[in-house]
Amino acid sequence: MNESVFNIFKLIENLLEWAQNQKGEISFTPQELNLPKMVAHNIDTMEQRATQKGITLVNEVTITEKIYADEKMVDTVLRNLISNAVKFTRRDGKVIVRAKKTGNEIIDITVSDTGVGMKEKNVKRLFKMNEKVSSKGTNGESSIGLGLLLCKEFVEKHGGKIWVESGQGKGGTFCFTVPESNHKNN
Repeated sequence: MNESVFNIFKLIENLLEWAQNQKGEISFTPQELNLPKMVAHNIDTMEQRATQKGITLVNEVTITEKIYADEKMVDTVLRNLISNAVKFTRRDGKVIVRAKKTGNEIIDITVSDTGVGMKEKNVKRLFKMNEKVSSKGTNGESSIGLGLLLCKEFVEKHGGKIWVESGQGKGGTFCFTVPESNHKNN
């Protein structure tokens, strides 16, 4: 029952954020943010769900650079990607969040899992409004793909990119980029 309530809450939250974004009602207010702290907060939020599924959450974000981003938007992206990783990872699996500076004042953030992965044809259809990619999580959790569309819109609002590397049965790695804090003056 707890899992069902969580899934319904997440769906409603994503729908509201997406609708607000489409109507231009979400303000974009980038500021200097502590990425390791944000990742830790989002991992803490998912800890109970992961524990229920026997999944280990690992925060390997060690960079000290701050990002220049909208806190609510980056929180939404992290929450969705970590939640999806937990959803599609089997018992005794692992979800790892990493970040690295890639040059050109960009921070690359990845959420990797040891989950079920995706077929190549589904990987190509992700992040597209006119493509329906939905599947059940490893415990039958529902998914409609709206969270990933929201992630794409929020990442692109920052001038970043989002992509996935995955294969059937090989887990997945969702990656996105955000500007480093000193990028604001460019």
